[in-house]
Amino acid sequence: MTPGRPPRAGYDPVVEQGGTEVKVVKPGPEHEVPRGILGGSEVSQATAGAHNIYMARFRVPAGARSRPHYHANCESALYMLSGRIAIRYGEHLEQSLEVVPGDLLYVPPRETHVVENLSDNEPAD
Repeated sequence: MTPGRPPRAGYDPVVEQGGTEVKVVKPGPEHEVPRGILGGSEVSQATAGAHNIYMARFRVPAGARSRPHYHANCESALYMLSGRIAIRYGEHLEQSLEVVPGDLLYVPPRETHVVENLSDNEPAD
């Protein structure tokens, strides 16, 4: 909560509990991550002490596809900046959603999924 500014309706200010605190995670250099895409920064247990969410800035190179993977103990969130990706999920990766700029995507814990760039020419962020 900003001093002097009333809280928004339905908004509770962050309260420090059990050693957690508000943190900013600064972008880092792109690096290959185990899932087969390029990572830059993330909010996760490793970077922020988060226990229930994984949110990252990543790039999927043109024509690239991640390996099937899941996030064991956390939910995942994505905000699409540019490009188009398909998220394949389900027991046999038989279901698919297309994600385009401006879309938000939610993936529950332990949901195996694959991220695929739908363009052979442009990266997706």
